[in-house]
Amino acid sequence: MENYYLKIKEYRLQNNHSPEYIAIQMEISVKNYENIEKGIVDLKLSKLDRLVKILGIKKSEVFKLDY
Repeated sequence: MENYYLKIKEYRLQNNHSPEYIAIQMEISVKNYENIEKGIVDLKLSKLDRLVKILGIKKSEVFKLDY
């Protein structure tokens, strides 16, 4: 399976959001958010819902395969 954590970071960068901004919006620590982007911490479904809303994307875009 493709590393969807990298896609989360890509979408964050495309939207010109800092990790700090996303962490505040998600009500988590910056360290915890950075660990999500690194794939160290699993992203719970409730947090994924909040994250895609902040990024303005659909969940399916995070898991879409790039060929």
